[in-house]
Amino acid sequence: MPVFQNTEQLYEVFDALFRRMSDRREIVEPLLNASFVLRFRYRDPDGLVTCDLRGERLVWSFGESELACDLEMIQSGDVAHQFWLGELNVPLAIAGRKIVSRGEIAKALSLLPAVKPAFPIYRQVLQELGLSDLLPQPRASRRPGAGPTLGDRLRGLFRRESTRLLDTSGLGGAPIPIIGPHTPAPEAPLLRELNLPTEPAALHREMLSRMLLVRSFEEALSTLYAEGEVPTEAIHLSIGQEATAVGACFALRADDYLATTHRGHGHLLAKGAPVDGMMAEILGKATGLCRGKGGSMHVTDARVGAIGANGIVGASPLLAAGAAHTIKREGDDRVAVAFFGDGATNQGMFHEALNFAAVFELPVIFVCENNLYGEFTPLHAHTRVERLQDRARAYGMAGATVDGNDVRAVHRAMGEAVARARQGGGPTLLVCDTYRWHGHMEGEKVPYRSAEEIASWKARCPIAALRDALLEEGVLDAAGFEALEREAKEAVEAALLFARESEAPSLETLDQDVFAPEPAELFLAGEVQPRYLPGSSPPRLAPVREISCAEAIREALAEELRRDPTVYLLGEDVRGGGYFAVTAGLAGEFGSERIVDTPISEYAIVGSAVGAAMTGSRPVAEILFSDFLTTCLDPIVNNAAKLRLMSGGQYQMPLVVRTPGGAGLGMAAQHSQSLEALLCGVPGLIVMAPSTPADSKGLLKTAIRSNNPVIFFENKLAYAAVGPVPEEEYLIPIGKAAIKRAGSDLTLVAIGGALNQALEAAKELARRGIELEVIDPRTLVPLDLKTILESVRKTGRIATLEEAPKTHGFGAEIVARVSERAFDLLRAPPLRLAAKDLPIAYAPGLERATLPTVEGIVTSLEGMAVGGAPARR
Repeated sequence: MPVFQNTEQLYEVFDALFRRMSDRREIVEPLLNASFVLRFRYRDPDGLVTCDLRGERLVWSFGESELACDLEMIQSGDVAHQFWLGELNVPLAIAGRKIVSRGEIAKALSLLPAVKPAFPIYRQVLQELGLSDLLPQPRASRRPGAGPTLGDRLRGLFRRESTRLLDTSGLGGAPIPIIGPHTPAPEAPLLRELNLPTEPAALHREMLSRMLLVRSFEEALSTLYAEGEVPTEAIHLSIGQEATAVGACFALRADDYLATTHRGHGHLLAKGAPVDGMMAEILGKATGLCRGKGGSMHVTDARVGAIGANGIVGASPLLAAGAAHTIKREGDDRVAVAFFGDGATNQGMFHEALNFAAVFELPVIFVCENNLYGEFTPLHAHTRVERLQDRARAYGMAGATVDGNDVRAVHRAMGEAVARARQGGGPTLLVCDTYRWHGHMEGEKVPYRSAEEIASWKARCPIAALRDALLEEGVLDAAGFEALEREAKEAVEAALLFARESEAPSLETLDQDVFAPEPAELFLAGEVQPRYLPGSSPPRLAPVREISCAEAIREALAEELRRDPTVYLLGEDVRGGGYFAVTAGLAGEFGSERIVDTPISEYAIVGSAVGAAMTGSRPVAEILFSDFLTTCLDPIVNNAAKLRLMSGGQYQMPLVVRTPGGAGLGMAAQHSQSLEALLCGVPGLIVMAPSTPADSKGLLKTAIRSNNPVIFFENKLAYAAVGPVPEEEYLIPIGKAAIKRAGSDLTLVAIGGALNQALEAAKELARRGIELEVIDPRTLVPLDLKTILESVRKTGRIATLEEAPKTHGFGAEIVARVSERAFDLLRAPPLRLAAKDLPIAYAPGLERATLPTVEGIVTSLEGMAVGGAPARR
């Protein structure tokens, strides 16, 4: 039951509250200093309260008001009650959509300290009005010195039981679905045919119809947003820009790819996406195009060739370039299109994508919707280039500018660019000069634009321009236009009804669509199939030879390139072998189309690989040093890891990013880091860090066959390490640790390149009578916690070793997981061994002093092994 019985009671309470507040100078003065109009819109019960803070006293009114408000707060009566009691966590309420704000929310938040003295007044008002039953009742407290409650005893019982059963759910977040070894791969989505008329008059009439649909759809969104029905604070409309979307998309085929922006509704609708699924997605419903997981900024539809609307400014050119790379490698005549705004032309991603596309002559069209503002900043303030099309000249590609409000002009210019791309003429930068009538996002005021400027652009309305032209040409009459307008509005109304009647996504879908289904063979343990390398070392498969880790990785790449034509390798100087000569010789067998030397452009390497992975390729991207991951984190963190979820499972992301890390080569602070932990906290990524030749080969082959993004950390020093590697094909399972040395006194988990030091320390400790069990996780995400916990059950002690700095290192995560699940088994406190929390210095002595040493490991572990209490088993 609602707190307030009806609207009258709600008004009575707040009228009394505001009267009491008006008498308190310390409350009123800060409120009036804000000088704006605040409106509260209540639901359950319905009500409107308007507060005018612009004068010398607090003025309020109930019901409809003619005052234009600066800020509207939409909430239920229950939420308002909690707030005035002082029991509402306001940030959490805003995040949970219990409070929906429209307007200058920063002003309202600044007033929170001023209204806090009113909280006890509210309680007094309730008592005076005879509504004391609305006040929260005090909870019964436990008597001091009382013994444990039944709940306390039960919690302790279950805590001990979970320890005994060893909860082994590892680090991995969402589950990875496993499919059978003979399950066919998912089929490509059935494309929606555009079915556009070929006769010019009919085509132009359809253009007008589609623009009306886009306009009606976004006008409806504007209204829904203002009423608080759209479950987001950030929605970006393109009202006024309809001609660019329709003109460009009508020049495409159904099988052409499309990457767009946070302002992408019009592009998808123009390409044929269903309006009901689009509306349901933006309202957060399970029937939405992305199952309610993408929303306005990330809505997409694989059935129209869309590879994502993207909230990252400048990301769409990278994804489109990757899709175009797939097209060119397959020898097809499709094209890829990237939509973006003028602000994106100042992003490094944009420039790297254009250069990448030009160098490889990719069939991609970069469509810049120049609406004169990058968010809130006018074009002239963020670039000195007078014509944005001139940016194309820097990359040797075609460039053109067109009136973006003339749909037929956009269509002609786009048609020329598409024809050029299909015929092998390479990319084009097409700048469409247009204007968005609304602000950067809904709800904002636009003080950075004059009313005259907005009015002048509205006078150039693209819909009105085409309507008038078709009326003059006799293609359309007034009744015909009215019919088209009515059809568009009816379609949007039907879509809204569909969305409102649709169910919200069930909580059972919460962890779905993060990872794509994987073949079971990639997760089976070694003993299940003979061709798997067992978890223990050395390998037991014969015949076996001794080769270096670098050679093992090269073998893995060559075998997978031969096995699967969709696999290709790209990176800086990979044809010549790269900095560490790991890929030497591959270009001779596979050629430049599959061993691709790229510019020094980490954004382009990884970003294009993301787009290629979404469109049927299996790229292996090499980043020269893992330190350089920081120059391309965005396409990894915001796209590779998230696009499957944001699309509601429409795409797979079979992408591997290989990169060497670690210190010991005197390469100083920017070429010696161990950054594994940096990416282990990003949901949606698989993270691997093998350290032996056999593991590196088997895991890399598994990574390439995975349908999900894998960050594959190699160790620079380990490249030269030699070890036994089976000659026959084998795979290392994802999420399976290896016991590299069995022991009974202490468990040491060695991460990545730290394994060699761990094994050396184990030898010395054995001479001192201490048997160390050394575990190599190999895969960090998902983590094989079961193997670690079973070892701790045996030894009663856990230590971790890594080359990364100790603070926030991955070892801390392992220790935390073990402590949570097996604390009662520990005889001694856990120990973390790691590098000092310092950048790696150049001088050899300083570098060695920063990193863990065998001597230091031995000393630390010896003290741990002989101390501690008996195990509690």
